[in-house]
Amino acid sequence: MPTHDVRTLTEGRAVAALANPARSRLLDSLTAEGPATASVLAERTGLAVGSISHHMKVLASAGLVEEAPDLARDRRERWWRRAARSITWGRSTLPPDAESQRQAVAAEEFMLARQVERARAWLERPEQDDEWTRAELSTDSWLRLTPDELQELTDEVNDLVRRWKERGSTGQAEGRAEHVFLFARAFPSRP
Repeated sequence: MPTHDVRTLTEGRAVAALANPARSRLLDSLTAEGPATASVLAERTGLAVGSISHHMKVLASAGLVEEAPDLARDRRERWWRRAARSITWGRSTLPPDAESQRQAVAAEEFMLARQVERARAWLERPEQDDEWTRAELSTDSWLRLTPDELQELTDEVNDLVRRWKERGSTGQAEGRAEHVFLFARAFPSRP
């Protein structure tokens, strides 16, 4: 169980730690499937155990993961978990210096590319399960908002997602629950 609910990243090195494919996959695994040892993470992700140990140390030094000694059966076993249930960050949470802002933009570009990859993989999957296809969400809208209204919308969306995360799935007992990836972006733009 994470020790904090939400962690806002305020250092460029923490954001830079996220902008790595292996570390991002490891953090996703800990998020979706819970705490794990390096060996379990290797099974989940296909990454080498030695590589995982290195990446977990980087994530830990950035405050994104923490050791979970309460899960170990003996001193040799090293368990990891997320340090926070949710991680938030953006250019506005980092120092205004050029390097921090560069790291933020690079990390945002990396995350956006991963989000698009996931969406593309869903669309290109060979099997089409009608039940999941009917339930999927794809939406876009043009809204006219002030910065305060956009912040209010952001807070409402985050509250809604948080409620669903805490609720969990009622279909787990029947084996119907699947991991569902949700992403949404809202920002000023022109049609």
